[in-house]
Amino acid sequence: MASQSLRASTQACELCRRRKVKCDGLSTCTNCHIAEAPCYYPTPRKRGPKTARCQVSTPQDPLSSPSLTTDVSGSDESAVVARNTYPCPALSSPSLCSVTTSALFPSPDIQIESAIRVHLDLIVGLHAAAPSETTVSIVNQCILLYTQYVFGTVPMCHEATLRATAQQFFVLPSTIYNSAENRAWVFERLVAGNATSEMEHIKALRKLTLLTALCAAVSYAIPESLLSTKHLTAPLFLRASQNMLNLYEHYDLEHPDSSSLTIRMFLSSSIQIATGSRGVAFHILNEACLIAMRMHLYDESAVARQDPIEETILRNGFWQLYVCDKTALVVKSRPVTIHEPLFESELTLQIRSQHPVLLFDHGHDTDNINSTRALEDCLLDGFHVIRRLWEMAARVIQAVESTRERSWDAYPHPMHSSHRAAQLSEAYFEIITLTNPSPLWTQYNSAPNSPGDPGSAVDQHLVDILQRQRTSYLITLHSIKIFVLSAVIESNMTEIIGLTTEPLALAMRQVEQVQDFLNVLESVPFLHLQAEGEQCVS
Repeated sequence: MASQSLRASTQACELCRRRKVKCDGLSTCTNCHIAEAPCYYPTPRKRGPKTARCQVSTPQDPLSSPSLTTDVSGSDESAVVARNTYPCPALSSPSLCSVTTSALFPSPDIQIESAIRVHLDLIVGLHAAAPSETTVSIVNQCILLYTQYVFGTVPMCHEATLRATAQQFFVLPSTIYNSAENRAWVFERLVAGNATSEMEHIKALRKLTLLTALCAAVSYAIPESLLSTKHLTAPLFLRASQNMLNLYEHYDLEHPDSSSLTIRMFLSSSIQIATGSRGVAFHILNEACLIAMRMHLYDESAVARQDPIEETILRNGFWQLYVCDKTALVVKSRPVTIHEPLFESELTLQIRSQHPVLLFDHGHDTDNINSTRALEDCLLDGFHVIRRLWEMAARVIQAVESTRERSWDAYPHPMHSSHRAAQLSEAYFEIITLTNPSPLWTQYNSAPNSPGDPGSAVDQHLVDILQRQRTSYLITLHSIKIFVLSAVIESNMTEIIGLTTEPLALAMRQVEQVQDFLNVLESVPFLHLQAEGEQCVS
């Protein structure tokens, strides 16, 4: 204690030095005691001659780049960036220089301090963008729009957790958003009552980053008629989620969970819509795919040991990324990562868990729980119908292209080529088979006690969710028909889908497909087409 008092009397603690405020030098200084923050004093430097060092200190030092500085206002108080130094015991032997980086990753207290600044900047920005609304109402509106217009195609968030996070971080005690009271309040929620546990504050950062990334994706995708302030709030949410992820990204890559996938998918969607930077968006999406492959999520045993909510989101997250890569194989938009030949074991992941959990917030009403369970079952079935369509389309188009490269003459016997053509025909007609039964959405609406019945506990809001997914299904189906027809025409293999090679007949078939697609687009709500975003435009 005596040594600490002596050290403290000659210099300020770390937090006071960063804040540039006077420190009283106590073992736990008054400023840290008020903020309930950990109080650390730097280790005294040794006296004596300095050792020779090879120092790299250029203005373009990569460790000084903005990507490692999390303060959105441009100040350098939120991060401590140390330059690389290379101790050189023998200057004549540069190869012996060992790199030492003392602050490659932000310490927990720096992460928390930076997160507070990022979050309060977001709060101030939201208040300026929509002064007539509270910040929590803006966030809850985004959550509602996600469940209604996005969940059916991206079922990757637990609604109750999202709303709890909104209540936890967006209901501040003071209306002066950058006040000391609010800073202390956010600090308490980030450390979750345990300032010494890295896991606790990382968990809080992940929840907050996920919520802001979801709000960004929804704000960019949803039309202005549903979210009037989207053009002002969407960039704020996107910047906040990016800056939050930067704070713990290295830890996140080493110790991924379901949020690691979901956050990157939301960020990829937001960036593509906001900037049109497909390269950046695809890079972030491929990061999520690589994480899923590293976690071996194609293996049922890799997810079965997780808690029910985490297991459900990991399961849905893998299948969503699987769909994204199958879509990329069909439209030739980017290289793929989640591809069966790259798996280290068989694809054993099931579409449903043995311990199912509801992702929608159903409250405590038993009837409401039953209705919500029926709705989620229907949505999950529809999600996997869409997934199956893209999977089969990718298989057909890849087989057609590989056969075209080899040509039919490469098969040693006519029976082999006939068998190959029959396989392709079966795969194509499996796609068509998925459209023959009455769609699941229609079955659900026509069933007893369905959302369409006046006495049902499920309201029109849930009917809209089903219809929104049905729109996505129809767009997927007709897009795939066009892609497959184009592929077989280019490969001169139209016989596998039951068409002749006559140019006029093929042209008529293409016109029919386009007309069918236009009829579908006219039959669905225009609002649903707007919510489809970039995919629908393409």
